[in-house]
Order: sequence, then structure tokens, then C-alpha cells
Amino acid sequence: MKIAIVGAGGLGASFGAHLFAAGVDVTLIEIDRRRVEEIAAKGLYMQMPDGSEQHCKIRITDDPASVGLVDLVQISVKGYHTESAAKGALPMVGPETLVLSVQNGLGNLRQIAKHIPKAQILGGVTALSAMPLGLNRVKFNGGIGGIRFGRFDGMVDTRLEEIARVMSDAGLETHIIDGDIRVPIWRKLLANAGNCVAAISGFTGNQLMASPETSELTALLAYETATVARSEGLDFPELENAGDYVLTKCLPGVKDNKISMLQDVEANRRTEIETLNAEIVRVGEANGVPTPYSKVMTLLIKAREQKMLWDMENTA
Repeated sequence: MKIAIVGAGGLGASFGAHLFAAGVDVTLIEIDRRRVEEIAAKGLYMQMPDGSEQHCKIRITDDPASVGLVDLVQISVKGYHTESAAKGALPMVGPETLVLSVQNGLGNLRQIAKHIPKAQILGGVTALSAMPLGLNRVKFNGGIGGIRFGRFDGMVDTRLEEIARVMSDAGLETHIIDGDIRVPIWRKLLANAGNCVAAISGFTGNQLMASPETSELTALLAYETATVARSEGLDFPELENAGDYVLTKCLPGVKDNKISMLQDVEANRRTEIETLNAEIVRVGEANGVPTPYSKVMTLLIKAREQKMLWDMENTA
């Protein structure tokens, strides 16, 4: 199987390194020329959860056309880059190519579908996490639950079994979703809706749980998100007590690691607030559901992003 991973950040690079180590024909696609040159020259270093380090000379390029057609394109970019990533991947997409997104938030599959036929799009979620430590270094944190995915159109496809086997053999536990792929996406969104709390507070997962104030706000955001999910016609067990689900099942897995939105804020990068809380607000408004907590958190994160831009302009 020939795979291209668009986005060589923490998770994309970690997935690529796992697949490369298993002998899979995999190439990283990255627009940051500095990262391309560093990995091409020195290889990729991945720190494992047990503290050990792996090194691989994985292929990387900023020219998708040079890769040729592949069997699978995995989109591993931030949500605000999803459409441009899908469009840029077109030289690698043939009639039989499948395009997979396990990104955070809502709307990514819709953005991909602007350029890729819906029948070729796979959507899902992952509990695996990673963070960049440098241009050619990443820390793979692991996670419980692995990867879960299915076709965007809900159809059965035997090709998914081969993808799941290849990824599982590479140490990336993978399961095929039977039914509506919106369910796992919204289930993960219950937890991701609280990412903004970490970004504002600066807390790790354990610190979020230890603080009565941040744990309460995280739960309130989860309950609000559950109400919006029900307005979309969804019904799954975690919606019943969404706050407890996030605080007892999701956050404990973060441990002392930093949630991705906090990593973005600390690195003065744009966050994924648009595909998370801002999208919850938009869906809520469309369905007549008030979303005051997500609205306030969206405004706070956007203000933080604006401050970052002002600081960059004043120091340029």
C-alpha cells in the first residue's frame, strides 16, 4: 500500500514514522520548507511514550506531484488548512484513492468534499496524540482507542479492511466504524470542546481536573455540546452525562501532557477554534440552540490570536 500523509506536524509525522518502521511505502507532504529540508537531511526523530527514541529516514517533500498516485492520502493538518491541503493533494488522488481525515472538530470532511468525491472520503477520529519538539523531532504520547474511521457516505468498502490492517500492523490500533461516522466525531468533540479551557488557563490535563473552576467549565462546555449534537438528530450514550464522560473518561488520558490548543497558544500559532467551539456555535445557531459557553470561549481565543498578531506586527 502506498500512503501519503499531508502535514508533518506532531501527529502526521508520528503516523508516518510508525508506518515507515513497518515497511510501508509512505511519504510526508509538508509546506514548511524548513521542516522538509531538516527531515530530508537528518531524518525524523520520534520520542516514544516510554522515553525511548526512534530515528527514521522517511521521505518528505513539498511537491505532491512528485509522489504520484497513492492508495491513501491522510490529511493531518490543522482544520483551517483542510481545504487547501485537500486541493494540494489532488495530484496524488486517482479514481481509486481514498482520502482519510481523523482531524479534530467539525467541517473537515465538508471542506475535503469540495475537491474530492464523497465516495472516496474517509472520516473518523483518533485518541492518539503527539506534539512537535522541533523541525525534525516529535513526541508521540500514544493514547487509548487508537484510530476509528469509516466512509463519509456510510457505504461498506472492503478496502477499509486493508487500511486498518496496515495501520494496526504498524502499531496504530485501527478499527472500522459501522454506521454514522458523525457519532464518533461528535463524541470526540465533547472532549475537544474543552480544549479552549486549557489554552486560556495554561493547564495540563491533570491540572484541569484538579482545579474546580476549570473542571466545571470543561463540563459545562461538554453539556452544551451534547445539546447541540442532539439538535443534529444524534443520540449516543455519552450525550446523557457528557460532563462526567469528559472528566472521567477523556481528560485522565491527557495526564501531564499539554492539549494541542495550548501548544498552539504557547507557540504563537493560530488555533483550531474555528472547527471546534466556533463551529459548535454555528450549528447551535442554525438549530435554535443557545451556546453561550462556546461563544464566550471562542471570543476569548480569537482575542488571544489577535493579540499575537499585534505583537508580531509591532516587533517586525
